[in-house]
Amino acid sequence: MQVQWYPGQMAKAKRLLRENLKFVDAVIEVLDARIPASSRNPDIRELIMQKPVVAVLTRSDLADPKLTDAWIDALQKKYFAATAVDAKKGRGMKKLLGCLKTIPRQGKFGKRPLRLMVVGIPNVGKSSLINRLIGRSAAQTGDRPGVTKGKQWVRLPGNLELLDMPGLLWPKIENKQQAFYLAAAGTIKDEILDRVELGYQLVSYLREKEPESLFNRYKLQQDLDPVEMLTEIGRKSGCLVKGGEVDLEAAASVLVKDFREARLGRLTLEKPCEQEEENA
Repeated sequence: MQVQWYPGQMAKAKRLLRENLKFVDAVIEVLDARIPASSRNPDIRELIMQKPVVAVLTRSDLADPKLTDAWIDALQKKYFAATAVDAKKGRGMKKLLGCLKTIPRQGKFGKRPLRLMVVGIPNVGKSSLINRLIGRSAAQTGDRPGVTKGKQWVRLPGNLELLDMPGLLWPKIENKQQAFYLAAAGTIKDEILDRVELGYQLVSYLREKEPESLFNRYKLQQDLDPVEMLTEIGRKSGCLVKGGEVDLEAAASVLVKDFREARLGRLTLEKPCEQEEENA
């Protein structure tokens, strides 16, 4: 699976980031706890690393807690700080605020608010995080990539100000494994994806890495190949068309939705040790 797109709003978002970076003291980079490595945008690494950067792993309620802890340990070596949150229930927010309060302000600005820029790829939970921080729904949220269209300044308790930037995805995702991770997590618009192909890739990954999640959820036989598994998932889920044939696109949609909503269990697709090996 390869993904290539660069809508005008993405080019505009990168320009906005570059222009506004000088006005902030630090950056919050929001990452999906299920795919911490793949949800880092390589296009903005050099830009944002000019400032202290706090990595925030969102969707921690959907990810494997042990692997989330391992990712925090790994990210703390590369970032000013790293922490995980569940923005829906507010878990981890107190620790995040503690991290933010340790960030030094630029120059001698007296008592002015600490200014932070929030960046991340589409649909990693930036708006939900901001809404939880300020205690009300000020930033528009949605379950699809690209909801935030322009920059927004919001004031937080504790003498903090946040600049929320639009989600920014890079132009061409050539790494097939990374494209799969991003698609499975829902950070790429479903409309541009081949849903059946994504279904095959996800069932293949789970069959190899997390077989119990498939067997427990769908009661599948262990000797089935990925095509047979997706077909059986469709049959058991009632994804049938005229003549009793399985609608594979509908079956793939069921599987992807179950994964994204943690009905298969709290799963993390990337492990820190594997990422270190790949970088090496």
